[in-house]
Amino acid sequence: MFVAGLAHYPKPVEESIAQAQAAAARAASLLSKNSLQLDAVKASVNRENCDGCALCIDVCPYNAISLTERGDGDGRLVLVNKAKCKGCGLCQGTCPKRGINVDGFTFEQVSAQIDAALAV
Repeated sequence: MFVAGLAHYPKPVEESIAQAQAAAARAASLLSKNSLQLDAVKASVNRENCDGCALCIDVCPYNAISLTERGDGDGRLVLVNKAKCKGCGLCQGTCPKRGINVDGFTFEQVSAQIDAALAV
């Protein structure tokens, strides 16, 4: 999404037009490419915090999380199937131990999103 003109902040018409032209040029450069390479936003497990409670498994709408035994024989751990994960963040918002997180989003950012959704 490109923000320009009055959607950005109040400004004169000339400046709005210049920003609109710049936004159109940026959009055209993206659309002219045959493919785009994007960074994948996926969930990952923090082995130190995950206690294998499996709350994240119950909320995952993509069935991307499974439960397995730890390699060191010290309980259970969740695993994320990166091919199935869409990075929605439900698992991170549910985990009470901060044992799973979505790459690119801090716990504080996700908490702020949850608080904002609940405030509506």
